[in-house]
Order: sequence, then C-alpha cells, then structure tokens
Amino acid sequence: MDNKQLAEKYDLSADHFWKQKQSGKWIITHKGCWKIAMAEGIVFGKPEIIIPELAQVVLFGTATLGENTVWTYGEAYPQNCHVPYFWAMAEKRLKDRLTLMLIGVYGEVYSEIEAEEFAAVNSQERKKPDKPYKA
Repeated sequence: MDNKQLAEKYDLSADHFWKQKQSGKWIITHKGCWKIAMAEGIVFGKPEIIIPELAQVVLFGTATLGENTVWTYGEAYPQNCHVPYFWAMAEKRLKDRLTLMLIGVYGEVYSEIEAEEFAAVNSQERKKPDKPYKA
C-alpha cells in the first residue's frame, strides 16, 4: 500500500505525508498514524518499561488488530532524539511502529517519529516536494 492508497483508505491529506529525499521512502506524520490506529480500532497493550532512565527510555509493547498481534520496541535517547521529551517520543515511536506493522506497510512507509533525521528535514521537504501530491 503506498501513500496515495493510505490517504484514500484512511481519509488522510497531503499534510500527513512527506517524502524523504535520501531514501525515497514516504514518511507519515504521527497524527496520520494515530488517525489510522483509531480508524482500524487498533488496541495497544500497556507498554513494558525496559530502560527507565531520564535520558534513555526503551519501551516494549504489543498491539492487536483483529486476530493479529505484533510487538516491537520504542526507544528515545540523545543520539536519536533531539528534544527533551524522551518518554513521550519513545511512546510515539512504539505506537507508530505498531500501527504501521499491523496495517502491513512498515518498511515502505515510516513515521516521522521514527528518526530525528526525518523530522529535521520535514519542513524543508514539505516546501519543495519532488512531485505534487494528490490524495
């Protein structure tokens, strides 16, 4: 499923996506991931705290959609997170990854929360898209 199919299926707009120039991968905003999770009725399990330090957080969690359950980690630490909200970023990464995994697009589409590098170039790439996006 590509970004246009995601946009149609989940009523997302062009503002929910941008393209990372280096990889050519589509990036979806956290709000877009959350909208997908709500539309699908994804149920998130309570995360398990793996590393509970102030500046290094690793969460392990599961999510279920119908009969399908997936698990992964969400992490945040100074090397991959340049904002001082490590707990919130770890949770966002965890939920976004789980959502994209459950709908079968993880690896082709990534969340903007997935890597700080994506967020850093987000505003620049939105201003100069490679091609006009039409949902």
